[in-house]
Amino acid sequence: MKKRSDEDIKEALGNLPSMEDRQSKDLLYQKVSSRVNKPKRKAAPWLFPGLATIAVLLVLAVFIPVFFSNNGMLTVEESADRTNENAESSTANEETTPSFDSPPSENGEENAEIKETEPSSEEKNLPSEKNDENQTQENASKLEEKQGEPDTELDSLVLSKDEDGYTTRSYPGKNGEVILPIPQKQEASFTPERYGLAERAVGELEYQVDETEGSAVVTFPDGFNVSGSAWASAIVESIRWDLENFNLDEIIVQTESGNPVSLGSYGEISEVPVIQQGEYIFQLYQYEDSPERLLAPISVDGSPTFQDALSMMKERGRGLYVSPAVPEHVQFNTVTADEGVVSINLQHESWAGEQQLLTMVEAILATAGQFGFEKVKFNGVNVSKFSTYDLEEPIDVPQGINPVAE
Repeated sequence: MKKRSDEDIKEALGNLPSMEDRQSKDLLYQKVSSRVNKPKRKAAPWLFPGLATIAVLLVLAVFIPVFFSNNGMLTVEESADRTNENAESSTANEETTPSFDSPPSENGEENAEIKETEPSSEEKNLPSEKNDENQTQENASKLEEKQGEPDTELDSLVLSKDEDGYTTRSYPGKNGEVILPIPQKQEASFTPERYGLAERAVGELEYQVDETEGSAVVTFPDGFNVSGSAWASAIVESIRWDLENFNLDEIIVQTESGNPVSLGSYGEISEVPVIQQGEYIFQLYQYEDSPERLLAPISVDGSPTFQDALSMMKERGRGLYVSPAVPEHVQFNTVTADEGVVSINLQHESWAGEQQLLTMVEAILATAGQFGFEKVKFNGVNVSKFSTYDLEEPIDVPQGINPVAE
């Protein structure tokens, strides 16, 4: 390409025809202004929501088929697993279930090895009327099954009137809430810990009893001190139960010098009241996991009737390690008394065993004796026979409770 100098370019430009714009300034301004200030076009209001909707549809179109595909694969796998499990279960059942077409074994060993399949956990949880009836019959027969057992295996908690040679010594429970009288043989070696009891609260005291005069004198050492109202109460209750089997009108307490005894919250005392009729009911004392059980006298407020006392014997919360000796299912309908014999009409459900019935009977006998009765007649106890007592006849109240002849 031929290069041109600046002079040539200027000369060429000078030879161009002249151009002249004949528009007015105002018209030219308006044209320029209209192009500069031209408004921008706005986007349609539905554009962005529409784009978002399209994006969601695209995502769903991609992932939904994948989702169903995965589910279908899982379902097939689970189905295969279950098929395998069913096949194994069928095989196991075929191995353990006898074939009705197979000939019987001559010696019966094959049948002896067959075990009954246990029901599933769901079947065990389902209520069954047949199971309920069987359970009721089983509970009802428990007592009859135990009737054939030797009487020595039953735990009697009372001292009959024809037994003698016992001396009553009272011991506090482990927490001191209750005092438990324990008739003991003179030669017996008694261990309180075995029965869940504390040491005697009145071991330092001396007793002088005169039943002819109807009085007893309890002598404390000079300078005797006691700390705490609970232990002072344990001392007073121990004295009363130590002397409960004597025919007394008064119990005098004094020091060796013949002075009144300073006994903690009781202050200075010179007499302890004897146990009166209707002051106590009897419940069951058992320390933690100890196999030994004892009847515990529990004081009651006011002057309850004997029928009220029977209802109280079912109540809980009357002391630590103390529980009712009368089962909850026992209902006392009527109580009548005639010349020292009290008749109790009751209703009950099945007994847990002969021991449960025996404990209830003896606790009621002890309570009846504390209320001044001589015999108790039980009506409505549905037991064919009872190895310890004849429930068809009135039963003598005991001479004492919790005898120990170790």
